[in-house]
Amino acid sequence: MNRPPRSRTSLTALLAAALLVALVSCAADTAVETARGALGPVEPRLEVLTETDGPLAIHAVTSPPYATRFAPVKESPLYVRGGAGGMWLRFRLDEPGGATREGCLLELAPSFAIILDRADLYLPVPGADGRRAYAKMEAGAMRPMRVNEIPSRSFLFEVPAGTLRAEYAYLRLESAMDVEFGVRQWNPVELGVRSVRYFLSFGLIYGILIAMIVYNFFIFVSLRDRAYLFYILYMVSALLWQLHVQGHGRMLLGTHPGVDLRVLWVMVGCVQLWGGVFSIDFLALRRHLPRVYVAIAALTAVGALTAGAGILGLHRAAFDLSHFGGLALPVAVIIAAVLRLRQGYTPARFYVFAWSMLSIGGIVFALMGLKLLPVSFWTVNGVSLGMAAESLLLSLALADRIRTLKEEKEFFEKSQKRYMELSVTDGLTGLYNRRYLQSKLESEIQHSLRLEQPLALIMLDLDDFKAGNDLHGHAFRDVVLER
Repeated sequence: MNRPPRSRTSLTALLAAALLVALVSCAADTAVETARGALGPVEPRLEVLTETDGPLAIHAVTSPPYATRFAPVKESPLYVRGGAGGMWLRFRLDEPGGATREGCLLELAPSFAIILDRADLYLPVPGADGRRAYAKMEAGAMRPMRVNEIPSRSFLFEVPAGTLRAEYAYLRLESAMDVEFGVRQWNPVELGVRSVRYFLSFGLIYGILIAMIVYNFFIFVSLRDRAYLFYILYMVSALLWQLHVQGHGRMLLGTHPGVDLRVLWVMVGCVQLWGGVFSIDFLALRRHLPRVYVAIAALTAVGALTAGAGILGLHRAAFDLSHFGGLALPVAVIIAAVLRLRQGYTPARFYVFAWSMLSIGGIVFALMGLKLLPVSFWTVNGVSLGMAAESLLLSLALADRIRTLKEEKEFFEKSQKRYMELSVTDGLTGLYNRRYLQSKLESEIQHSLRLEQPLALIMLDLDDFKAGNDLHGHAFRDVVLER
């Protein structure tokens, strides 16, 4: 029996481990660089004012009575409350008594830029009449990118020359959904270094996903196994979702107000939909675990509903459905894989590990969304890291599945050949039996008639064989026939 060499599987596992170790190292370096590179987080000197009487304009919040209602920010981390109206923040670019920080960039860094609807920055500048005025810069998921805006997964504002840095700058935020954010000042060079390290870490994640998609695409073209097609659709959906939710799609393609959030929910729904379909096919649940198949099929339908809600612009429904499916589907798939493993389906062992990695990342991500875990690199990117590991393990599961199917095919072919031999031969002598003689004789007669050639048949008989059998018994007969 031909089996793939063990060294190949071991090499793949080692390569996967090396990539993940490199990813973790880059992520750690990125976190360290974030702490070093910023000129300083603005949060310690932020003051906040929440709109309670409807939207306010800049001239209102800079004048009494609203100017006296700003209070120091006490909560950490900072959140824009969804649907609660506008949130005003004020701060000085230069702290009183501190050194002037020329040529800086101001970064508004939401946990996910795609769900922060609007951000208006007002920088104090000298007015035409010598009095103070404000230069307004707009950003947000519901706004197109500004002309000459620096491409970024967050929102970057260049502080122009002439800004009154000792005066208050104002930032108004508004969102339909809760979103955590931070405000930092950066030296452009240090921000560039941080960005390179950051994109290196995400480049590894996307590189793993793309490599697995391309590798398994060529296998699908060769084998025409639909499990590979479902895997590819699942990974492509996951890749597009990650690009979208992490803000990299915005960085590459710009913002499309009213469209980006719908696309996000469609991608989330496709991830759940194709993940469920792939699991059902790979684990052969309809045949081996019909009850579990019904449960996972229902959760797969939740993915389709999420995508449908996204298309219709039902963002709250899409949010609830995606979180329910994102937590329930991985757990259900893990249970199904464990049950199939107990039934003797060995490729399911990779499946258990793969979906466990994604499930851990999803749970961490959901707990962050519920504010039970802090916002950090690991919680924000938990799903991304889990998905990269999952793609590698699912690829190994597919390879092991092919090996198992090949072994089963060879076993059935040998069994079929053996049963065929038993059906046309005598078990004692190994000679062809009457069934074979009849079928062969009919074909030979037809062959003789077509060629118009004579056909000969020789029959042999053993004299007095019955007498010997009666005298010495059946055992003696079997010995004679065998020899």
